[in-house]
Amino acid sequence: MSDHREPRNWCTWAAFLPSVLVVTVLILSGCQTFGLVDKTVEENRIKTHMKWHSGRVEVYRHFRTIFRARAVYISDEIRLGAVDWEARTRLMDPEEKEELYRNTFKGERDVHQLLLGFYTPERDLNDLEETDTSWIPYLESPDGTVTRAACFSLAGDEAKIYMRFLEWDLSWSRLYVLCFPRDSMERSEGDGWVKLVISGPAGQGEILLRTDPPPH
Repeated sequence: MSDHREPRNWCTWAAFLPSVLVVTVLILSGCQTFGLVDKTVEENRIKTHMKWHSGRVEVYRHFRTIFRARAVYISDEIRLGAVDWEARTRLMDPEEKEELYRNTFKGERDVHQLLLGFYTPERDLNDLEETDTSWIPYLESPDGTVTRAACFSLAGDEAKIYMRFLEWDLSWSRLYVLCFPRDSMERSEGDGWVKLVISGPAGQGEILLRTDPPPH
């Protein structure tokens, strides 16, 4: 009796095994699909915010390019979303995530940021970070008050964190982050906009950037 019973049990298990494998594969595939959907939704949300807060200007003289610039107002939603995205991608723990926010993104609570891509044909003059730069970026408030930016050059991993969500070709430019005290940014706002001015001896250009969140 036992000799016949064991083969039947084994055959029953063997017949059941493919079903278990199929269910397991479907569950794992479903988890990956849900993760991909969540990831895509979050990526698109950050891209939407960046596009909403973006602007650009091109300045010419006698059909010659003086400079081209693109800028993004880095809202709290963009900053937190990009940091969270990078932290999850690199499997960071909470302390590492906070360090990334604090150091890479210069995330002091009393600072507002603008991301700036800047091009000028004279590469030696693309030095906005230097104290004696030929090009000065600043905010101009509705009453004419100006606030000069603290300017930092971005490269490598820092640039990649931002550029993941922007379709900018950086082969023609350099990337900077402009920092302003929050009180100066608030004074410079007019009806949900700030005006970024880039001024130099060869010309001047303005970029209007939305500071209000995009409509839902």
